[in-house]
Amino acid sequence: MNTIPLTLDAYRPTYTVLGGVRGSGSRDRFPVSVLLLNRGPRLYRAAMIQELVKVGFDSIVSMEGISDSPELEGLASKHPQVRFICMHDDCNLGAKMNIGMRESTAPFVFVLWNDLRLATSTLSSRFFDKVLDLDVACLVPTLSDAAGSLVPSISNPAQSGKAFRVVPLPPSADGEKSLYPFDACGIYSREKFTMLGGYDWTIDNPYWQKLDFGMRTWLWGEKIQYAQALRLKYESNPPADDTTPNIDYGRFWLKNLAPMYRGDAATLPRSRLWSYMLRSRRNPSAALDEFKAAREWVDACAYRFKADATRLADLWDPLS
Repeated sequence: MNTIPLTLDAYRPTYTVLGGVRGSGSRDRFPVSVLLLNRGPRLYRAAMIQELVKVGFDSIVSMEGISDSPELEGLASKHPQVRFICMHDDCNLGAKMNIGMRESTAPFVFVLWNDLRLATSTLSSRFFDKVLDLDVACLVPTLSDAAGSLVPSISNPAQSGKAFRVVPLPPSADGEKSLYPFDACGIYSREKFTMLGGYDWTIDNPYWQKLDFGMRTWLWGEKIQYAQALRLKYESNPPADDTTPNIDYGRFWLKNLAPMYRGDAATLPRSRLWSYMLRSRRNPSAALDEFKAAREWVDACAYRFKADATRLADLWDPLS
């Protein structure tokens, strides 16, 4: 597929909603809904839901797979604040993120996985007041592995000659910048997420999906920042990202690294075609179609850009 989505609603897979009442809840206590992504053993899900309800979240969306679990009806009956989204078809991370954001009810959405545990006691109304005041696209948490060691979840851009690099580091100071949300975890602004077009579901690889969203956030003038008070701990080892520069990397490159920002808008110069041909891993005809689709996307979004990748890396100050 060559078309690059412009909006969150460009793709709407079918699904069934079990339990919960849409539009109820979270605004009364916290201005934050929870979007729970699921992987691994199902026992993690029940434990996480119980923990989130105990903390006080009263609007939770749990993204399920294509096969309904027999325990869902029991969980839905026990926890009326939870809505279970049961997919009819297999979807990648980006599509699930977009669906979950549409189905969430509060102005901010806390995204986390079922194999994580809250490792903080500071999730109070005062903390969420700070979330409202900061008003950034995404606040990312402190992440620890099962042994308690910090995960290098804060990413910084770096320019090495003509090569753009992503440098992962452990978090060091509250409010520092991060290029993208590690493991997609964080508290997202629904309004900004929608304005940014959400996650690009046409990119299959989760790493390039997350990095594409993060780069677009910064290139379009929004922010991703670290919230020291928000702490999560993995039940087991954090999943390893596949950073192989495959076909998905080609689409990421065209959307984020190839555009040039001049004046008050971005363009994708025709001269980038040859560079793309070398890295696209596609046959010439398919590569040309992909390049044309990317030019159309950049043209449509031209005035949303506030920088290009080179400028972003050159001016990056983690604490500014």
